Amino acid sequence: MNITATSPGTGLQTRAAIERPHLLTRVMAWELRRLRASRLLWLQALGFFALSLFLTWSEQIPLTLNHAHATVPFYGFVAGTSAWGLFLTLPTGTLMLLGMLLPFVNADGVSRDRARRTHELLLATALPTWAYVWGRYLVGLLLSLVMALLALAAILGMGLFLHLTLTGHPLPEIGNHIADYPLPEISTLMIIWVGVIAGASVLVSSLSFALGTLFPRLTTLIKIAILLAWFLGSQVPSIFFGEASHAATFSLPAWYIHWDPTSEGIALGLFNKYMTDFSNLAATSTAQTQHGLLMVENSLIDLGSWFAPHLLLAGFSLVLVLVAALAFKRSREVLN
Repeated sequence: MNITATSPGTGLQTRAAIERPHLLTRVMAWELRRLRASRLLWLQALGFFALSLFLTWSEQIPLTLNHAHATVPFYGFVAGTSAWGLFLTLPTGTLMLLGMLLPFVNADGVSRDRARRTHELLLATALPTWAYVWGRYLVGLLLSLVMALLALAAILGMGLFLHLTLTGHPLPEIGNHIADYPLPEISTLMIIWVGVIAGASVLVSSLSFALGTLFPRLTTLIKIAILLAWFLGSQVPSIFFGEASHAATFSLPAWYIHWDPTSEGIALGLFNKYMTDFSNLAATSTAQTQHGLLMVENSLIDLGSWFAPHLLLAGFSLVLVLVAALAFKRSREVLN
């Protein structure tokens, strides 16, 4: 029989390596239990989902089109849950609401303990700083992605509801009827969700958490600043350029269209590209024109040019969280 002896130091290192992931999951479990007991959080999630449904419903027909070059009169509309419709309505609707809500979900991840005067208790524990910070962040990020999934569910659910209820929608101003409301394209919607909604959720949640961790005494100011920045970023361009963006000669800098985290640049910058594709439809009947419109409104124009920058912004925000975790000190002394 062979007996292998190990030094005490080796045993301690092995035990620490085994316990490292368990420490992180413990912090996440504590935070999830706290969130589960919060009635306010459930009310916020329910309110956000209801508002997302309402915003999607209110933008059910965001744009009515008249194909001037069609051989037969044609009147159609861009569905609010199509790619074109989402680019028109998301930045100033559901995405704006989500961007304004997430700072209040994430900024207090670490500073909450200082505000409640419970951080002294943490100083007396053997919990590593990295597990404390990353556990709080990951739970906040998880909650942010759940909110983004609620927005996706609202778009899909309302899109199905409108498809079942809006048949031959009347247009009183022209005394005519237009086509039924189309079903949302699942694949197109998922790409937009990942690149626009989920990417913005990661960016705002990570930025809010990082700044709140680095400056715990300024969390209220940080939340208000991010809220106002997101609101102005999504509303001011549409106010100044909303009507002008419909002109054939209108253009925006490519960097703004691609890197604007609120995606309002996409809504303004890509309008003429969608409209040009629609105007160039070579159709000889109303049915052909309607089929062509469905293809245009569900297409993703310049996919790579806006998708990659939004994911890079989300990745940059994760770097900020890493910096905040490395710079965070539970006390004046370095505790590991």
